[in-house]
Amino acid sequence: MKFIKLALVTIPRYNIGIFILLFFSSILFYGGGTLNDPSSKGYSFTRNFFSDLGILSDQNLTSFILFAFGLLVCGVTFVIYFYYFMKLFNKSMISDKLGKTGSLFGIAGAIFFIVVGFTPHNYVLDSHVIAVKWAFRCFLATSILLSFAMFKDKRFENKYAYGYLSFAVMIFFYILILEFGPPPKESDFSLVFNVVSQKIIVLVFILSVLYQSLGNASFISNHLK
Repeated sequence: MKFIKLALVTIPRYNIGIFILLFFSSILFYGGGTLNDPSSKGYSFTRNFFSDLGILSDQNLTSFILFAFGLLVCGVTFVIYFYYFMKLFNKSMISDKLGKTGSLFGIAGAIFFIVVGFTPHNYVLDSHVIAVKWAFRCFLATSILLSFAMFKDKRFENKYAYGYLSFAVMIFFYILILEFGPPPKESDFSLVFNVVSQKIIVLVFILSVLYQSLGNASFISNHLK
């Protein structure tokens, strides 16, 4: 029980902090340049994607290492998280099957996050884009399945099921932007639109993790004594 609490509450909270620290450290070492202005200085929160920090070049090597390590920490954290979250569903009911399937999609999404960190888009753009798209597709499936599983399982509080459902809605709209939004190279507005959308979904992701950790702590306290 102690390790379940560690995996579902403590590790996610601390490692989100580590990810944020690595992200901001990576910014400090960023070599500069945006998609539409390679000569620009420093990192722009409205014109640089997160993945720009992972560009592999001599002047950006430190930033690349910090970015890749940050996504590795994030990915490993959620592989562990969803592996142990899956163990909360240990019966043959439909809600348990939904919960286990959703957790498996979460593990797949976490692995794709790791792949994103180690596929610099200035070298392997296609692989990088595929990993990004499938990471969010997997987490969309995860959020939908877990929300329904938690609604059906009376051990979970509905407010946390609504949390996953709200996250699913936000991911769905972000996937629409990825698939049908204006190409970032089209104009400065298109670049800003795509970059800010990415920043918003990452912020939502972080807040969702912290919110669900509260629900996990409550669940463990009430049902896994």
